[in-house]
Amino acid sequence: MKFQSRAVKLFASFIVLILFVAGLHAQTGKIIREKLHSRSLEKTVTGESADRNLSIYLPPSYETSTEKRYPVIYLLHGIGDTDETFLRPWSDKNPGFATVQEVMNSGIGAGKFGEMIVVMPDEKTNWFGSFYVNSTVTGNWEDFTVHELVEYMDGKYRTLANPKNRGIAGHSMGGYGALTLSMKHPEVFSAAYAMNPAIIDWGGDLTIESPALEFVLGAKSYDDLLKTGDLYKMGVITLAQAFSPNPQKPPFFVDLPFKKVNGRMVPDEPGFTRWREHSPIRMVVKYRDNLQKLSGIRFDSGYSDEFQFIPVNCRAFSSELTNNGIDHRFEEYNGDHRNRLWGEKGRFYNEVVPFFWTLLKN
Repeated sequence: MKFQSRAVKLFASFIVLILFVAGLHAQTGKIIREKLHSRSLEKTVTGESADRNLSIYLPPSYETSTEKRYPVIYLLHGIGDTDETFLRPWSDKNPGFATVQEVMNSGIGAGKFGEMIVVMPDEKTNWFGSFYVNSTVTGNWEDFTVHELVEYMDGKYRTLANPKNRGIAGHSMGGYGALTLSMKHPEVFSAAYAMNPAIIDWGGDLTIESPALEFVLGAKSYDDLLKTGDLYKMGVITLAQAFSPNPQKPPFFVDLPFKKVNGRMVPDEPGFTRWREHSPIRMVVKYRDNLQKLSGIRFDSGYSDEFQFIPVNCRAFSSELTNNGIDHRFEEYNGDHRNRLWGEKGRFYNEVVPFFWTLLKN
């Protein structure tokens, strides 16, 4: 009898263990990777691929709760990155919570926030980045993001398909995209969070007198720029292909915003004005009514960001929002361009996702 009793207890313990493991498995969301063909990106001057990779995080209950629909975060990557950047650790110094999947699974499991779908598109161009704008050279990336991508997700997946349940976030170039796309399209996105957003305007270490910019004037090919390894020299062309494209001016197909006159760097038109028109700081007045429709606007910047024009312009953007009566939250913190984003104490886990859950869950 004692042997039978012990066997029963062991069997019961085994069943509990199986159920426990099954419960853990049930609490794990997964990443789906697929391609989306974009009409907006066909036949571009720079030969961009119209077939774009997508990484999609589906929450733990997605496969079992077949009637349930979920809020959606659209997460945009930075210059030189792709959707895959969010699927692997950015640094071995941030163990755990180091990918979007780990952050979402951990936060949902801990009750820190609820279940949401996260959509990560690849919007890297052949020359590093789209800045999520429509360009006559690299393609209509704004249209792809705002219309084709959102329509695709709402058509194929069980999303809550209305703006109040749809948010947009991004890092660096992606932060620029999150802010500009939300201010232009409150009928699509109701909330925005920008991490270290590259709010492109002159300031800090990005000025018209920069030697890096002067070098670009003499560059004859992409190889000339690549050989330098200088992010500013290469990035100027990325920005110009987005902000001041010119299909009639090979090899870069851009109007640069500056020129050299009598030994000095000075503004050059039409490039200079077109760059200014793409500055979120200068877009606030134009889109003030749209900005007031958003349920939440947050952005942040590390004090020690390697790209010093970012904190400078974030402060200016915050001031312009305040001057125009736009409710928002801007925070500076002790960090650089990437090092405080991931990990158990990282901002993505503790700030970004909870922000969206609070606003998008209803």
